[in-house]
Amino acid sequence: MRYNSITTFLHDADPGEGALNVLGFAIDAARKWDAHLHVVCIGVDATDPGYYYAGAQAIAVQQNLELAQDEAATLQDKAEARLKREDIRWDVETVTVMANGLSPFLANHMRFHDLAILPLPYAPNCDQTDVAAFEACLFGADIPVLVVPTGRDMSLDTSRVLIAWDDGAEAMAATKAARPLIQSAKKTEICLIDPPGRGPDRSDPGGRLAQMLARSGATIEITVAARLRNSIAEQLLQHATETGAGVIVMGGYGHSRLREAVLGGVTRSMLRDSTVPVLMAR
Repeated sequence: MRYNSITTFLHDADPGEGALNVLGFAIDAARKWDAHLHVVCIGVDATDPGYYYAGAQAIAVQQNLELAQDEAATLQDKAEARLKREDIRWDVETVTVMANGLSPFLANHMRFHDLAILPLPYAPNCDQTDVAAFEACLFGADIPVLVVPTGRDMSLDTSRVLIAWDDGAEAMAATKAARPLIQSAKKTEICLIDPPGRGPDRSDPGGRLAQMLARSGATIEITVAARLRNSIAEQLLQHATETGAGVIVMGGYGHSRLREAVLGGVTRSMLRDSTVPVLMAR
């Protein structure tokens, strides 16, 4: 099993090393699975028609549109310059959208791919466009999203995969979406932090999931840990660092059929602070 079509996107005409590192990570992932990489270069038109006084609107609208088009073209040049050096299948698409049309566009556009690779949306060097893109892919397009820390150049390491398991529907969806990662891993760890004392799996926490994954050939390890920190996200990240996990798999928790996700505390913390790539699905 593999991801056949991977997508990522750029939206800043001066993306900096962080965004280009995410593109490099996506290239590495496409090479690993012999997948096609689709790069969307978006120019965001920030025009707010209600802001301008009469007579200025037409000029401002045209100027903002041209600026957004120039940004998309600049991004296309940078992306193609990088991709032409690589030995993968790829294409680059340029799009100009109004700011309030970004989420609907991405929700419709990204659903035709198996996996989206994006930066950590709540990291200090990201902005509201990154948040909108993440939520549009996860909650609108309903595809798994692999978010990548942008502070340093990273490559995809699937030798050890850590599943943050709580027996919920979102965690199960993420685990199934991560099967290509799990099948290429030397070891997959199912990690439960402070599991409930009541429930069908209380005598064997994580056991049924381990059995399901082992049937596909995965080598499984189960860790059940008491909650030692106020932040479960912090404890997960510390455990991932100590065990050498290359990817964390977890459910994306949120509520809204209007694509305006209200993310849970653990999820939001992981999307802000993780030093390890995180695959999320719901």
